[in-house]
Amino acid sequence: MIVKEQGIIVQLMNEQSGVGNKTGNPWTSREFVIEIDDAGYKSNLHFKAFGRHTDTLAECKVGDVVEVSYKPQAREYNGRWYDENKLYGVTKVTRGGKMANPQPVDNDDDGKDDLPF
Repeated sequence: MIVKEQGIIVQLMNEQSGVGNKTGNPWTSREFVIEIDDAGYKSNLHFKAFGRHTDTLAECKVGDVVEVSYKPQAREYNGRWYDENKLYGVTKVTRGGKMANPQPVDNDDDGKDDLPF
């Protein structure tokens, strides 16, 4: 089950990078935390972004609104359980309080609505 949430970035950690031991390929990662409003209750979600998602986060700052697609997961290791929000996508919604990709506005002021019926 993939979940989509919109939230405000409350923390952006520094980008990490390196080279894979087995493949020798370069990698980048960056952790971030968003605050969501869940039926009037604020809660935080933590994510770790890899690869191309770090490019999106490079354009973000604390206070920006983002939409994340993720899958909550849990795994067992040596008798202990660990939770993770596996990130599938991150999109910037606002930039400095303004829409990142504004929608066109109908400014024809002809007094008529533009609905088809």
